[in-house]
Amino acid sequence: MFYIYPLILCLVPAATIYWGSAIPIHHAYLSWITIAFLVGILVFIINLFTKNKKKTGVIVAAISIGFFYFENFLHLISYISLTLGIIQEKTDIEYSIVLPVVFFIIWSILWIMITRIIIRSDSLTHKCDHYLSVVSIILLIFMVSGIGIKINVSNKFQKNVKSILINNPGMDSNKDIAQPSYDNDNQPDIYYLIFDAFAGSNILLEYYDTDILYFIEQLEKRGLYVATASKSNYSLTVDSLPSSLNINYWDDLAEDEIKHIGWIPINPLLQNNLVSNYLRKSGYELVTFTSGFWPTEDIMTDMKLSPWINLNEYQENLLSFTPVPRIFPSILYDNHRNRINFILNSLKDIKREEKPVFVFAHILTPHPPFIFDEEGNPVHPNRPYSYFDADGYRRLGGTTAEYQEMYSGQLNFVVDRILEIIDEILLESEHPPILIIQGDHGPGSMVNLAHLENNNLDERFSIMNAYYFPDKDYSSLYPSITPVNTFRVVFNQYFEGNLPL
Repeated sequence: MFYIYPLILCLVPAATIYWGSAIPIHHAYLSWITIAFLVGILVFIINLFTKNKKKTGVIVAAISIGFFYFENFLHLISYISLTLGIIQEKTDIEYSIVLPVVFFIIWSILWIMITRIIIRSDSLTHKCDHYLSVVSIILLIFMVSGIGIKINVSNKFQKNVKSILINNPGMDSNKDIAQPSYDNDNQPDIYYLIFDAFAGSNILLEYYDTDILYFIEQLEKRGLYVATASKSNYSLTVDSLPSSLNINYWDDLAEDEIKHIGWIPINPLLQNNLVSNYLRKSGYELVTFTSGFWPTEDIMTDMKLSPWINLNEYQENLLSFTPVPRIFPSILYDNHRNRINFILNSLKDIKREEKPVFVFAHILTPHPPFIFDEEGNPVHPNRPYSYFDADGYRRLGGTTAEYQEMYSGQLNFVVDRILEIIDEILLESEHPPILIIQGDHGPGSMVNLAHLENNNLDERFSIMNAYYFPDKDYSSLYPSITPVNTFRVVFNQYFEGNLPL
């Protein structure tokens, strides 16, 4: 048991993150294997010095608890300090950088002292070993049961949802899509580029004091159509993208499921979406990127591009429970920044070979965290790493004024890169492509996602929405077009569809 219970104590917080989120288990496998490997190495090294398996187990267990439960204890200290009036706000401890590092040093010294006391007493070591063995068995039962239940529920939901997708069509509004053709030589490459939380120009000028008129003029100069009054169909990515990629309102797609269970997991609606399936049947090769947001990473694809070193969303969450981001506060921000730069730099390098390509890129910017200034230089926020937006951003110690200032700087960098990307794609494309540059929803400096009151819905629903068509025929587009109609227009115009808008 001297290896088993330290391993279980490490895996419990890892499993808790899995239980408490909608993240599928295949995003967690590598992390669990890595933890088992590192615990094994630690056990081997410490046992070389102690030459006592029970003492080794207790020491490794203490290290495991100190490492993986660090953030939990920090929250506890914060709560106690707030209750006793030692601090005035929770953010004074949890969201500062210096105090958690000091706490970590004190925490480490304390654990060293406790461990030293335990291992100097054979009787105390024996008691701790027995106690940890019993606790670990109980935790193992709960952990395996919880994982099994979640996998079973997830599989059931996914099986039910698949019945409403394109492979088993039941969507009357889609029946007029023409049968796929295979004229690969004449089919245009399609780039669907989602810039998360990219607002429309009017909102940016009114609330952010940011004028992107020059950007719009440059888009139009390059032959793009800009839908200046476009709004998102939904306020969240998890609702917006299933809608646009299934060319339907997702509550209509899943009406029977919603009546039955009250809600629907969005992963299957993205993973096996109508647009991707139809284009694959039309002879397209699908290319996606690792985005840092698990639902858009699970889309069924022929090629998924990723940086050599990349932490997924689950791994970022797991690492945030440890002292690592407190000691190295830029590590998760750097990972996120490198991922975004990788996507922006790689779009021009995607080449069609035998088949035309459908490139889908979900780029998590200008959405928080704000990690670029207007020149594209790194910005290091003075708070723990998080994707939180709207009221979530403010709960982490941010303000509306700070949000708007940082968003504007990051946006100015983004618009410059978009123009460069368009130029590169148009220059490198053998055939004129279809380009769609779109926000999935607007920003959230004045948005409260937890309550209907005190919300600026104009800010949240306003989006950038621009199109480049090979024939420059934009007669089917209009200023207020919404994402649900994006691929209806594309299919009608280039795939002989007859879909209503």
